[in-house]
Amino acid sequence: MKKPKVFLSVLLAAVLAVAVCLPALAASPFGQGERVTVLTGSDFQDTWVKAYDRFASVLSGMKADGMATPHSMLVGGDYTKILFDDAAPGIELIRQNLVAVYPDADLDKVVCIQGNHDNPSPGFTKTGFYDMGAYALYCINEDDFPWLQTVRLGLRVQKIAADIKSNLDSMIESGDRRPVIVLTHLPLHHTSRALYGDNRFASYIFDVLEDAGNTLDVIFLFGHQHSGDYDDYIGGSVNFMRPGDVIRVPNPTLPGENAYTERTLTFTYANCGYIGYSDNNEGDGSTNALTLGAILFGDETFTFVKYGENGLLRADTVERKNAGTDTGEAGTPSRLREKLWNAQRKLILRFMEMVRKLLALFGK
Repeated sequence: MKKPKVFLSVLLAAVLAVAVCLPALAASPFGQGERVTVLTGSDFQDTWVKAYDRFASVLSGMKADGMATPHSMLVGGDYTKILFDDAAPGIELIRQNLVAVYPDADLDKVVCIQGNHDNPSPGFTKTGFYDMGAYALYCINEDDFPWLQTVRLGLRVQKIAADIKSNLDSMIESGDRRPVIVLTHLPLHHTSRALYGDNRFASYIFDVLEDAGNTLDVIFLFGHQHSGDYDDYIGGSVNFMRPGDVIRVPNPTLPGENAYTERTLTFTYANCGYIGYSDNNEGDGSTNALTLGAILFGDETFTFVKYGENGLLRADTVERKNAGTDTGEAGTPSRLREKLWNAQRKLILRFMEMVRKLLALFGK
């Protein structure tokens, strides 16, 4: 009876070896079966190329911690410290450093938008709606959502808000429930910058996203702030707000330091990750760390992470309203892939249980 027992022991060991090689649910931000990873960053403002070297360093750390090749990269503007400068050299350095760390990264999915320090450049993705396959993207450049907003420029913001609404309404009406990312340099929340008209008419865009966020998984990404006194109350340079959090939105009819309305978010709100500099005051609960961000699309959740040169700084998970609606590179709905994986896992576990029972039987 020893030979069957030995055979079954070897068989069980082989099954265990196969099981170990299969993907596992880990406690770390990466390696949790995410279907899409979107890399984010903004404000590459430091002496010469320091911010771009820092970008490569942090990105290498993310890769070492298990981040797969990003599906896409979203950059929220400001590529030099000089006001109204040429962004093209910075955009090229971002692309070069990305493929240096991830040689198989798709440079056609590197999206760079204009910040308030940037002259218009052919390297910018134009303002508008884009189909990114796994998600829908709406980009807004500085010229279309300017940082210093007069009443006249408020009409420009109103026009952009109307276009966003038109596109999101079309998604909802057609039953398209993919995640939507809105990428712009300027934030939507009220800060002391309102004293001189900064993002005064942001509520026009906020209203549209608030409405769409009741149906769609909406994510708003911004740059511009570098913390300072501006973002202490929402976490400093690694700030993050989830649906249900209360945010201060500027009052368009009454600009000023205290001219805001408190609103409850229906969408996720986070900065891209400031990689150039931050001069935060280190207020309670805030930080001035220099980071890159990543959004991990799971089947049931989104995970938002911020990484610095010393590793992971923050990871926040948000439940999806429309679970499993993104698509991978092959276009297979992730919900279906998850079902296939679960079925495979159950078969393996059943087989292992059968072998265990046989071992017990022959061991008697």
